[in-house]
Amino acid sequence: MTRSFKDIKGALAAAAARAPLSSDLLKLDHGFAFICGEGTLFEYRAQDTNDIIIELRAASETWHEAFKKQPKPGFQSLGALYRLCADFKLKAPALAFAQALPTLEALLESARQLLHHEKLDWCNTDDLSQLKGQYVKSGSDWIYHETAGQSDQPVICMLHTAGADSRQWHGLMAMPELQKKWRMIAFDMPGHGRSPLPDGHPNWQWQLSEARYVNVVREFILSQVGHPVVLMGCSMGAAVGLALLAQHPTLFSAAILLETPYHSPGRRSPFLDHPQVHGGRLSATWVASLLSPLSPLWRRNQARWIYSQGAPSVYDGDLAFYSDEFKAFNHTAQIDTRKTPLWLLTGDYDYSASPSETQRVANEIPGAVFQAMPGFGHFPMTEDPHRLQQMHLGPILSQLRQQHSP
Repeated sequence: MTRSFKDIKGALAAAAARAPLSSDLLKLDHGFAFICGEGTLFEYRAQDTNDIIIELRAASETWHEAFKKQPKPGFQSLGALYRLCADFKLKAPALAFAQALPTLEALLESARQLLHHEKLDWCNTDDLSQLKGQYVKSGSDWIYHETAGQSDQPVICMLHTAGADSRQWHGLMAMPELQKKWRMIAFDMPGHGRSPLPDGHPNWQWQLSEARYVNVVREFILSQVGHPVVLMGCSMGAAVGLALLAQHPTLFSAAILLETPYHSPGRRSPFLDHPQVHGGRLSATWVASLLSPLSPLWRRNQARWIYSQGAPSVYDGDLAFYSDEFKAFNHTAQIDTRKTPLWLLTGDYDYSASPSETQRVANEIPGAVFQAMPGFGHFPMTEDPHRLQQMHLGPILSQLRQQHSP
């Protein structure tokens, strides 16, 4: 349903007056305005200054799409509009925009929720009682990992995304139907989540490389499992998955990789680890722009919450691998799907590793199976694990489970 500009203006004003947005606005020391061809949609002038130094401009059709209940991919966030919509124009000093972006994105989402009467729920419906956590020594690192399922069942090893930790997999790990037929293992990379930094590593100086990442995963599987596993990774975890399949194929019986990039330049920002920017808020906002608006609100909030807790340098240091170093073509020719079946699944709201980019990866790997996932963003296992299992993972895992049966 297309709303009138009068409705949109009213929703933006109501969102700005509602806590916690109202208090967030007071913390900004500069003003901003949402502008379209028909005039100003909304403006905010800080108490200490009357200047509008951030302008967000787009055609009326673009704003109408952005404020729909289910906007098309590319219109779900300011981050998506900035990267994918040619008529969207941003006028702002870089630092000021980085400081204001969490509030601006929250204003857009909150106004959309008010326009369409979205229920503002925060109710964790996952039963986490069957998850078991433990610290183990893997190589020279202490690693925190969690397991769910039966110890005598085939193993799925789950790799989290850049800047996050294994909590991203809780939705899948809590499913009784998966617990009956699989042993699921997810671990926090060193310096992430509950895993301590490697010995001798200084605080706030994290930087990941492909060689380091491959070695951490290899050491963990050899020390904690000792036999081939089904590899399931997302984003950065999918990128290193290609490297692992190429370099250490005997460690894996199959792989299911979510949101696999071909090459994803431009994901780093100097403001993700900047003394004048709240790193937790910006990191959460940086990834929230990749979420699907069709996913349950509480799960979108959980995805953001995990990112807001990352230590300084961790997310940006992971992006040194994911955004700068990683290139799929370095690995695709070495992957043999006759020995290690491979599925590549990508959501259409993802512009960091878009469906076309993942399709490009699949085209270079004979036998790889690509599936586009309408209605999913960059974190499908966190955003909507039940729909992911029902629509995409379930058939794949059933096929693999038959192969593992005695």
